[in-house]
Amino acid sequence: MMIPEVTVAAVLLVGFLAALFVHDWTTRARNRRLLYVQLAVFVAGGLLILFPEIARRLAHLVGIGRGVDFVIYPTVIWLVRESLLSRRRRREEEERLTELVRAIAIERAQTVSRALR
Repeated sequence: MMIPEVTVAAVLLVGFLAALFVHDWTTRARNRRLLYVQLAVFVAGGLLILFPEIARRLAHLVGIGRGVDFVIYPTVIWLVRESLLSRRRRREEEERLTELVRAIAIERAQTVSRALR
């Protein structure tokens, strides 16, 4: 049986996870499915924080030396993915905004042109 390693850092990190989830639950209440996935990820993260031996065992099982590396590698990959997706979304939004501003400018120019005739 594993005993949780309750340290100040562990308590702060688990508390931070809980606070993030409560914040997202209260502000993003519309997308419940995503919140349940987030809850599952946060619970898994909390377990790995409180029981680092689980991460160590999983890391050794897949040939990674340390448990922290087992957690960090996929996290870095996920963050790079999110960064690329965010960049793409921002570019698409900028393009839509440009099209909207152009359409408004053309509409106003046509309105002014009609008013001056």
